[in-house]
Amino acid sequence: MTITSVLTALRTLTIAIAIWWIFVLVANVPSYLLPAPDAVASRFVFLAQTAELTKHIRVTLLEIGAGFVLGGFLGVAFGWLFVRVPVLGRLLSPLILLLQTAPKIAIAPLLLLWLGLDMGPKITLIAIVTFFPVMAGAMTGFAAVEKPYQDLGTLLRLSPWQRFRRIELPFSLPPILAGFRIASTQAVTAAVIGELMGATYGLGYLLSLGQENGDASVVIVAILILSTIGWGFHELIRLCERYMLSWHASHLAIEA
Repeated sequence: MTITSVLTALRTLTIAIAIWWIFVLVANVPSYLLPAPDAVASRFVFLAQTAELTKHIRVTLLEIGAGFVLGGFLGVAFGWLFVRVPVLGRLLSPLILLLQTAPKIAIAPLLLLWLGLDMGPKITLIAIVTFFPVMAGAMTGFAAVEKPYQDLGTLLRLSPWQRFRRIELPFSLPPILAGFRIASTQAVTAAVIGELMGATYGLGYLLSLGQENGDASVVIVAILILSTIGWGFHELIRLCERYMLSWHASHLAIEA
């Protein structure tokens, strides 16, 4: 996340708020349908002071972080395993694809029945949506390790762990991080779906509460915070790419 990207985002946000404000005033939109930005800001302050908004944010961030790390770790591990043991990949790939194509809003109630209303089902759902793009990137990267590098590992008599850490993983980082970047946008959506299905805290719960009470301001506050989290998460992955791929040719494309 660079200063330029932050300034660009702030400029875009300022323009969007100005258009929003002008539209509400000119079209005379009722506040219960689309409140003005100042009303939303007032509701944000109210929620922060009296409705434990920081706890809602903290719960959602914790769910996203835990699910993302779990799904990413499993994605890299299974991607490597499926490349090293192709038979296992052919056997399990249809099941993984079936799970990935199933609507996540349909999986969430089942996870709630199995794991209850705590963070467990939300973290599991986020791990599921994170797993597939990371696994796909990992399989692409590990399968594309060039033979001279593999022969070098054999010549140096590297152990499987040394081969993975020094050759296979660095070579596979670009597609793996691309999978993480895709998953970062899906993780926020999965967290909201899980919290909408059943939760006592979280921004998805706050979103549902605002809908039930017919309070558009609360809904907009939750959406704006979730959008900010999603943007920040995506930019964090881009920052990791810049740091971890500074030696790689793809770094030039990222900088551009």
